[in-house]
Amino acid sequence: MTSSAKTKQPSTPKKCDICQKHAGIMLCPGCEKIFCRKDFNEHRQQLSTQLDIVINDADLLKENIEQTCDTTTLKAFDEIEKWELEWMKKVKMAADHAREAVRDIVAEPKKQLERITDEIRPRMAEEDFVEYDLDQWMDEIKQLTVDMQAMSSAIVIESGDECEWKRMIKVRKMEHQSHKSLQRSEKRDSEMKQFDFNKLKDKPERQVKVNGDCGSMGVSDINLLYCEKDILCLTDRTGHKTNTLWWNGGIVRGICWSTFLDRFLILTRSTLHSLNVQTSEVAQIKQVSDKNKANFCRCTCSNQTLLVSFNHTGSVVEEWDMSGEWKIMRRWQPPVSCQQNELIWDIRFSCDGAHLGVNVGVDGQSNQFQVRDRSMNIVNDITFPWLKHGCFLLSLPNGQWLTHEWKNKELHIIDRDGKLEQTLTYDKSVKGAALLGQKCLVIRTDDGEHCFHNL
Repeated sequence: MTSSAKTKQPSTPKKCDICQKHAGIMLCPGCEKIFCRKDFNEHRQQLSTQLDIVINDADLLKENIEQTCDTTTLKAFDEIEKWELEWMKKVKMAADHAREAVRDIVAEPKKQLERITDEIRPRMAEEDFVEYDLDQWMDEIKQLTVDMQAMSSAIVIESGDECEWKRMIKVRKMEHQSHKSLQRSEKRDSEMKQFDFNKLKDKPERQVKVNGDCGSMGVSDINLLYCEKDILCLTDRTGHKTNTLWWNGGIVRGICWSTFLDRFLILTRSTLHSLNVQTSEVAQIKQVSDKNKANFCRCTCSNQTLLVSFNHTGSVVEEWDMSGEWKIMRRWQPPVSCQQNELIWDIRFSCDGAHLGVNVGVDGQSNQFQVRDRSMNIVNDITFPWLKHGCFLLSLPNGQWLTHEWKNKELHIIDRDGKLEQTLTYDKSVKGAALLGQKCLVIRTDDGEHCFHNL
């Protein structure tokens, strides 16, 4: 019996993906193509050429980076040196003022003694004195003797050791956000923890007594600024005063912090002022201030834009560009700003500056909270009962709004879309509210207290 075995037929070799003629014997793991020897060598040569281009571009970039870094460093150092020289001048001026103050204090006993002797001599020459005069002069001389003995400890040098020198000049990198980073930023905003407003029912963590009837407050990242009669008071996050400045600019209508200017802006009936926290310098913004204008009411700012509203029915709103020379960009009038029979109680930018919160009152009828776009178009609104003292507004960093009536206990929490989320009753009548940092809500009460609540 014979057996037959199957003969294995040879497979047809794959052709080269490039020439399609010769057998493909080399596989490139990068592009996953199969090459004949000739085309594979040419393929590797092309890769080597591309690598040379990459290396050349890297070398050029290295030279460009070195040149740019040197130029940028020199420019930044020049600005820092300029700042240093300016502050050296300011420090010298402050030291000169301090020396003059010491001279005045030291010279005071001498002036007092000269006054006494100038009074005694003519009275002695005319024998125009009695026991009472002798006792008075003796008492004054004894008091001067006591003052002189305490002279060395009477002068206190407050050197400002608590000054945060690292905050006096800051260097930061300007980030250029890509589309993905913007999406991440929006996600962080949407995931930001909500405030627990029910904590307002608890006892405040701190209560600080304040004077004056003004309820306006402004906050930076680390400071609270408010007006106390004829004094501007600056406090830290704990409510302790860090500085006080005499204020004769009139009743304060509004205070806001400008990150763009690194200044507080203070609005009165007819003027706008800036306060430099580091130098305690108060300067009037003459371009905005105008005693002939109608009453200013409120102010709010975002980036380089400032909005100012006016305190009359048919309120007008002005938009100012704070960069450069302070230019007015737009002026909204009724019916765009509001109706002729309406008054804008308060106006605030949202946390991202994309929208506005506006409190509007119709005399004797109702108060409204409105969410508007940057062109003053109303996106959404809520109607509240009429209260003659007006409504005030606070923009929160998670997009929410807090609105309250002057000298009323009710607080209304509104979401970023302009829908009422919660209404709660505070323990005392409220004059003003401000958010210090990310979580500390400061409420100014009608009985003259600042109440600090950690939300």
